[in-house]
Amino acid sequence: MKLLTLFVVLGWSFPSGLSMHLMRHRPKPLDSPNTWNGISVMTDHAQKEDKDHETRLLPVFSGAMLKDDDSCCINAHILEFYLKHILHGDEHFDKTYPHVRFVRSDLRRVQNVLQPHCISRSLAEHIIVKEFEEKYNASAKKNLAAARNKAVGETIILFHYLFESCNARM
Repeated sequence: MKLLTLFVVLGWSFPSGLSMHLMRHRPKPLDSPNTWNGISVMTDHAQKEDKDHETRLLPVFSGAMLKDDDSCCINAHILEFYLKHILHGDEHFDKTYPHVRFVRSDLRRVQNVLQPHCISRSLAEHIIVKEFEEKYNASAKKNLAAARNKAVGETIILFHYLFESCNARM
């Protein structure tokens, strides 16, 4: 009888524990010191080249905003824009920024983990995402190289936002 009770308890708790683990899945690069270091080296290089220290492309997220349920997916949509329009590879870009290939690969891994969770939410059209895209595109019309460099320099901010907002609540 005790053995039967043990199997029932284990049989009931295993699937619920397994589902809790799946709900809490977090992209591994967010917790990787190697990723943080690569992003730091890449963004430091970009920031040294940046001449405009008054402009910021990324929105400012307060601590409270980062705890909001939608903030992870909002930042994931900004990451998607980054990967498509800013960090996409070309030979000159890859030579300009140290570690960019490694960083791009890890950011794609983050996007691949977050995408299934965020695809169901209609946050790609969120005002924060749109404001960032508009600000970047307006800056790029004036000077594409400077806008792209500015965005690369802010990659560490975006990564910090993802680190803070994409946690076990997902």
